[in-house]
Amino acid sequence: MRDRRRVGLAALLATLALGGTAAAQQQVPATMPERAKLGTQERHPTATFQEVKPHWVYILDPDSPHLIASKIYVVDGDTLKLLGMMNTGYLPNLAFAPDKSALYVAETYWSRGTRGERSDMVTFYDPKTFEVTGEVSLPRGRFLVETKIPDVALTTDGRYLLSYNMDPSTSVSVVDVKDRRYVGELETAGCGMVYPTGPTSFAMLCSDGSFATVGFDLSGKGTIESGQPFFNSDEDPLFEHAAVDRPSGRGYFVSYDGWVYPVDFSGREPRVGDRWRLQGQGDEGWRPGGWELAAYHARTNRLFVQMHQGGRWTHKQAGEEIWVYDLASRRQVRRIKVDEASYSIAVTPDDSPLLFSFGDEKPALSVYDATTYEHKGSKEGIGDVPPGAVLYLPDG
Repeated sequence: MRDRRRVGLAALLATLALGGTAAAQQQVPATMPERAKLGTQERHPTATFQEVKPHWVYILDPDSPHLIASKIYVVDGDTLKLLGMMNTGYLPNLAFAPDKSALYVAETYWSRGTRGERSDMVTFYDPKTFEVTGEVSLPRGRFLVETKIPDVALTTDGRYLLSYNMDPSTSVSVVDVKDRRYVGELETAGCGMVYPTGPTSFAMLCSDGSFATVGFDLSGKGTIESGQPFFNSDEDPLFEHAAVDRPSGRGYFVSYDGWVYPVDFSGREPRVGDRWRLQGQGDEGWRPGGWELAAYHARTNRLFVQMHQGGRWTHKQAGEEIWVYDLASRRQVRRIKVDEASYSIAVTPDDSPLLFSFGDEKPALSVYDATTYEHKGSKEGIGDVPPGAVLYLPDG
C-alpha cells in the first residue's frame, strides 16, 4: 500500500512539473529582448568628485529617530542637487582639512549596534569619494550630545584635531591628523567647547562667564589660563554656536537676550570687544533662537542671525526671520522672512556668497543670495528630523 502511494505521488509530482515546464515554455520567449537583459555587477563603483566647491553644503543629520546611524548629506547650493551621502556613527562631529584634502569625523559605535563594546574614534575620509582612509582611537571617549560645531575643531594650521569630552569631568582629546596618532588628553577644569587660537592653543567658554586659554605641546602636556568674565552665565547665557571666520579669527557670540559679543581669536588669548544689541526700537518681543543660529561673512562684514517672537528662555525656538547686520555700523540692513521656520543657517565664505537655511518643521534646505537676499530655491526630503541638524561648509 505504501509503495503504491509513493508511486502515485511521484507520478503526480512529475505531471505537475511537466505541466509547469510546458506553461513556462509557452510564457517565456525563446530569445529574450536586449532591453530586458541585466548585467551582473559584482563590484559597486564609487562616484568621484573632481573637486570640493565653495557652494557645497554638508548637512549633518543626527537622525533623531535612530541616533546610531547618523548621516551627512552633500548638496550643491547652485543647483540644489543632492551630490552624495555618507553614513556615520552615533552623534558625530565633522571637521574639514583647510586644504579640503580630508574630512575628519569624530564618531562612536557599539559592537552590537545599540550595546556591547563602545568604540570612539576620529575617522579620516576622502572628500572626493567618501571612502575611509584611516582612523585614530579616542581612548577617553567623546562628549555624546546633540551635534554642536565647537565640540570638534582643528587648530589654526590644521595639524591637530581637538575633541571635547565631558564624563562628567571636562577634557579635550588631541589627535595629530598629519601623523594619524592620538597625542593625549588635556584636563580643562569645567570649561566647554573648543575655539582654536593658534597651532597649539585654543579657547573654551567657562561657567563663570569667561574664556580659558589652553595650550599644549607635542607630548600632550597642557596649560590652562583663566580670563576675566565678560558675560553673566546665569542671567544671560551665550549660545555656544558662535559665528566664526577661521581665516581671520573673528567671531561673534550671541546671548539669549540678543546681545552680540565680538571676539578676536587671532591671538593666543581671545580678546572680547564691546557688546552691542541686536534689537532696536520697535523690536520688543524678538529674540535670537534655534540651533546653529548665527553666521558671519567676512568679505562683506555681515552678520546673519535667526530671530523669533517669544519670551525669556525661548532660545531653542526656530527663526521666523533672519536679520542681517552691517558690522561696521552695527546697523540692521535687512530682515529676511523665511519660508520655513529656520533652525540652522550658514553662509559660504566666497565673493558670491549663498545663505543656507535648514527648516525646523520638516527637513528642507532653503538657499538665498547672501548679498541681494533673493530666495534661490528650496529642496525638501533631506534627512529625517530637522532639529539638531548642523550645516558645515568646506571653508567653515
